[in-house]
Amino acid sequence: MRWLWRLITLVVFFGLIKTLFVPRPKTFIAWPEEQNWVEKIQGELRQWQRLSQDLPASIEVEVRRLWNNYKPNGNGKEV
Repeated sequence: MRWLWRLITLVVFFGLIKTLFVPRPKTFIAWPEEQNWVEKIQGELRQWQRLSQDLPASIEVEVRRLWNNYKPNGNGKEV
C-alpha cells in the first residue's frame, strides 16, 4: 500500500512541475476585422425562416404572425 501512495505522490509532483515549467499554449481568438453585423443577422433570420417553412402549416402561420408583430422598426429602442 505504501507504493500506491508513493505513485500518487509522484504523479502529483510531476503534474506540479509540468504546470510550473511548461508554458501554457496560447489561445488566439479569430475576429474578422470588418464584420458586417447586419448581414450576419439577416443570414440568421433567413435560416430561421427556412426552418420555419419546414414546420406544419398551422405552426408556420403562428411563426409568421409573431414575426410580423415583433418586427423591429430600427430606432434601437425596442429590446
